Amino acid sequence: MKFKILFFSLLILCSIEFTFGQDVILNNFEANTSNIVSRNGSNFAIVDNSSINQNSILMVQDFEPGSPNVVSRHGGSFSIVSNPNPDNINSSANSLKFGRTGTNWYELIAFPVTKIVVPPNTIKYLNIAVNFPAQPDVVIRVDGEDENSNGNPTVAIRAINKYTDYGNWGKLIFPLEGGPNGIEIKAIIVFPDAGFQNNPSGFILNNTNTFGYIDEISVSETDGSAATYEDYLTNIKAELVKNWPSNRTINLVFHGHSVPSGYYQTPTVNTLSAYPHQVLQKLSAKYPTAVINTIKTSIGGENSIQGARRFDEDVLVHKPDVLFIDYSLNDRSQGLAPAYAAWDEMIKKAIARGIKVILLTPSPVQNVNMLATDTELYQHTEQVKRLAQENGVALVDSYEQFKQEVINGNNVNNYLSSGNHPNTAGHTLIANEILKFF
Repeated sequence: MKFKILFFSLLILCSIEFTFGQDVILNNFEANTSNIVSRNGSNFAIVDNSSINQNSILMVQDFEPGSPNVVSRHGGSFSIVSNPNPDNINSSANSLKFGRTGTNWYELIAFPVTKIVVPPNTIKYLNIAVNFPAQPDVVIRVDGEDENSNGNPTVAIRAINKYTDYGNWGKLIFPLEGGPNGIEIKAIIVFPDAGFQNNPSGFILNNTNTFGYIDEISVSETDGSAATYEDYLTNIKAELVKNWPSNRTINLVFHGHSVPSGYYQTPTVNTLSAYPHQVLQKLSAKYPTAVINTIKTSIGGENSIQGARRFDEDVLVHKPDVLFIDYSLNDRSQGLAPAYAAWDEMIKKAIARGIKVILLTPSPVQNVNMLATDTELYQHTEQVKRLAQENGVALVDSYEQFKQEVINGNNVNNYLSSGNHPNTAGHTLIANEILKFF
C-alpha cells in the first residue's frame, strides 16, 4: 500500500502523462482534465507544446498579475509600475521599478521560481530586460533556497554583455553554469546596483529621482547572440555586389587547425573540397563581379595558443575583411582556460582593426557522442558560444549541424574521412552555415 501511495504521489508531483493497460490518461493538460494546484512558491502555466523546443525561452518573471511574489531586503525599494518606455525590446504592460534607501551594495530583490535544472557541464542563460539612467553593475545569485535566503555570499554572477543604451530597454544576459554536478535553481536574487564594476563605479540609484527598471526575466538554452545571419556582414555584402572599377578585393582569412587546412587522411590534403574553398566557389557564383581571396593561415596539428602567438605576423598582415577561427578540436588537450584566453586575445585584436570575426564550434570526432553534455568537445563548443556572445561577434555552430544529423538518425561517421577530419559532405555542412551570413 505504501508503495502505491508513493508511486501515485510521484506521478502527480512530476506531472507526467502515463497510460496503463486500459489507456487511462491521468492528465494530458488539455481541457476538462484534472485540476492542478501549486504550493510553496511554485508557479506554472498550461502552454501550447507545439512552441516548446530545445531553444525555447522560459519566462520566470514578467511582473504581470499572477507572477511570483517579489521581496526586497537590505534597503532595496521596489514597486510594480507601468512600463515607462515600451519598445521592441520590451513592450510588456508592467515593470519593476527599483530604488535604494541606503548605501548597502547588497540591496536586492528576489522571487521564487519553479525548479530550473541546469545539467552538469551545461550553460543556460538568464535574460533580464533593464532600463537604467547609466551603466549599472547588476549582480545575480541563483543558489538561494527561496526568495528569503541570500545565497552564497561569495557568488556573484555578472552579465556577459554591457548595457549602454541608457534610458531605453536593453537585455543583460547572465550565464547559469551547471558545473560538474549540475544545479537546481529555486529562487533568483538580483542586486540591481552593486556599484563595483560599472563605469564610472559607484551607486547610480536612489529612492527619490533616480530609479532603475527591470522586466522580462527569462531562461534560455542559448545566449541569443545579436550577430545575426542577416545583418552581421551588411557592409561586406555591399562591397561584394559592386562592379569594376568600384569594387575591391575582399579577403576571407581562415585561421585554425587541420580542418580548415583541408586534411582528410593525414598526410593527404584535399584543398578543393575543404570548407574554405567550398565557400569561395559558392560566393563566386553568387557574386560574379566580386574579387574574393580565401586565405588559409591554418596549420594542421596546431592549437589556439600557438595560433595566437603568430596572429599578428601571419593573420593580421593579410588585412582580413572577415576572419574565421576554428581551433576547438585541438584545444581539448590544452584545457578550457588557456584556450579561452587565446581565442579572446585574437578576437579582440581583430575587432580593434575593424575586422568582422566569425567563430566556428568544432566538427565531430569519431566515437565522441554528439548528444552528450559531459565531453570535452561539448565543453569547448559552449565556450566558443560564450566567446561569441561576450565579444559581439558571429558564430557558425558546426557542432549543432552535425548533432542534428545524429538526431535525424544519420551516423556521424558518414561525415568523417578519418577519426577527426570531415569528408566532403562534412565540409559542406560547415560551408553552408558560413554561407548564411552572405
